[in-house]
Amino acid sequence: MPVMPMPQPAYSQARENLVKAIPPKIICLLACGGRDCRYEGPACWRPSQQAVQGLFSHWVTDDIVATARPSSHLIKKYSIIDQFKRLNIKSIINMQLPGEHAHCGPPLEPSTGFTYSPQTFMDNDIFFFNFGMPDFGVSSLLGIMDGVKVLAFAVKEGRVAVHCHAGLGRTGVLIACYLVYSLRVSPSEAVHYVRIKRPRSIQTRDQISLVFDFARLLGTQLAQYPDLSLPRGGQFTLTQYLHRQALLLHGQEARTLRHTPKVVYLLCGRFTALALGLPASPEVHAELERRAELRILGRAVRETLVAKQYLPLLQEGHRGSWGGPGSMSVSSWDEPEGFLERKRQVLQDKRSYSDSDLCKMTVTQDLELGSYCTALAEQIRHDLRPVSPVLTIPTSGLFSSSEDKKHLKFPAGSWIPSSDCSKRSKCTTKKTPAFYKFNSNIEVTI
Repeated sequence: MPVMPMPQPAYSQARENLVKAIPPKIICLLACGGRDCRYEGPACWRPSQQAVQGLFSHWVTDDIVATARPSSHLIKKYSIIDQFKRLNIKSIINMQLPGEHAHCGPPLEPSTGFTYSPQTFMDNDIFFFNFGMPDFGVSSLLGIMDGVKVLAFAVKEGRVAVHCHAGLGRTGVLIACYLVYSLRVSPSEAVHYVRIKRPRSIQTRDQISLVFDFARLLGTQLAQYPDLSLPRGGQFTLTQYLHRQALLLHGQEARTLRHTPKVVYLLCGRFTALALGLPASPEVHAELERRAELRILGRAVRETLVAKQYLPLLQEGHRGSWGGPGSMSVSSWDEPEGFLERKRQVLQDKRSYSDSDLCKMTVTQDLELGSYCTALAEQIRHDLRPVSPVLTIPTSGLFSSSEDKKHLKFPAGSWIPSSDCSKRSKCTTKKTPAFYKFNSNIEVTI
């Protein structure tokens, strides 16, 4: 089978370095256009490039739209809230950091550091999530995993809008990682598909590498049945399985299944219903419906890649990422020959390929990629602690999507950084306080 071509960055290495060295104000004026920034309105874009009228936007899947950032001016002028309701967009995910691109388009909202107030969306029952990532940069593997799990949760509630500044780099990274997480497609397939649907997405080398790093980490955590005929047997304990499951699940599902493998939970529920002559439980129906939707999306991704000649036309019985004779192990996703040998020296100096903010770890001479990712996941697990189901903070100034404006209900995921990480390992990176920052005036400390 022909090999999927490796995605290439949109920027040369020299241009990437130049972008990082130039002050943000000059970047806004020279690269974006300053107050006349082409990403701050529809003037430069055709109707086909405005899935949401007034915004430079494209549907990447039937449930996810990638868009440039909205602003209070555009929200009012083009009735963005009404459009979201008509399109059944129930959530918006912001990949920006407060205060960035302050010289592009209209002035930033002083209370939030963004071009709009998230409260505008939440007052209209549209959920708001913020997973800030540096412009032209990346986040840690832990950070992107949190964002992907929240995106997967939000898609279950309705359609989702994802944006950064232009809606290309960081937005594309999150959506590509979601496709890897949900469909088990390879990182190359995910990047190419996102670029087909949203041209020029995923712009830098670091962003492409983050998608590949995420796939490698995810591959080591997927449930695998042991093959005892192999030399090492592939065996794992119940504790190891639950640790993997905790990294992948999110929200109420993660809390419910803290001590039970999901497959066991669903099968036991189904067998009990059959024994009692009862219909299947709502959890089983929801899981089956969700998997059917993902299979449809998976076929659409494959067909799109075949049509654009990124993939050969597979014969019946060759299911690719969904299994069957033509499928490949996730441990070999897009790994060129000799990859490990070329990466050994890099692994000696990095905790992850994407310059994450996690602590460094020692890598031995005989390290294999699978054991590296497993060790990384174990370190992540040790640097995390469980939280209560919903973080509820009594206040009248925080964002809320419910009618009760006196409390914030923030689905922070199943895990949050522990403040005592430095006591357990030696970190050479700058320590990050364990808090979520909503705007310049409010900090929620964990």
